[in-house]
Amino acid sequence: MAKFVFGLETLLQHRDRIEQKERDELLRRIYNHQIELQNRDRLTVQLKETMEEMSRKQAEDISSQELNWFYLYINRLRLEIQESEKRLLQIDSGVQEQKKNVVEASKKKKTLVSLRAKQEKAFTFALDKQEQKEIDELVVTRYVGKV
Repeated sequence: MAKFVFGLETLLQHRDRIEQKERDELLRRIYNHQIELQNRDRLTVQLKETMEEMSRKQAEDISSQELNWFYLYINRLRLEIQESEKRLLQIDSGVQEQKKNVVEASKKKKTLVSLRAKQEKAFTFALDKQEQKEIDELVVTRYVGKV
């Protein structure tokens, strides 16, 4: 019995590897996005805590030098939060672009998968037809031999 062989199997395997590579890159970018979100949230909490501490210290009559240090630190935290927001926008843009790449790679692979399925179905149909023809010939040969 003949075995189905898909002529573009190596191309299909190549496209499968490309799709997996694109998916891995997407996961890496999503991970980086999550890390940056955590960084921004950590900075925001630090800012809130620092402002609360500064308010408590002001109630206790803080020196102007110490108050100045608080303002410098708060400004630095605000700047870092802004930078983190910019990085988040860039990373998010990269994630969206990578999603498009994954979809495109998936489409290319699915095209070959459907072509392979069609060819395999046609092969199976032809094989079934050939088997039926052989069975019919065998039946006719036996019937003619008995008459």
